[in-house]
Amino acid sequence: MRLFVDEAEWDSSEGENQIVITMIYDEIGPRGELSVLQHRYEEIQMMLHLHLEKGQCMEVFIARGPNSRLREILGKIRKVRGVRSIRFISTSRAGE
Repeated sequence: MRLFVDEAEWDSSEGENQIVITMIYDEIGPRGELSVLQHRYEEIQMMLHLHLEKGQCMEVFIARGPNSRLREILGKIRKVRGVRSIRFISTSRAGE
């Protein structure tokens, strides 16, 4: 039931959420563009960079804020060339 509520709140244009975004890309890739996004959006509160096997990297963003801004961040990441995979998990901030 909680998952259903979270998804409904995420689908709403109003409200706020916390999201974890993971991206996988080639080692020689868009890290600079992702760093620019981190500095452009104050909603991105943490960034973690990991080296994976076979010349791939993973970037993890943790962000929280208005749903509209979080969707905007996801849209910008989707446009970054070289990002092979994007996944995110959202959790509502209900009760705060």
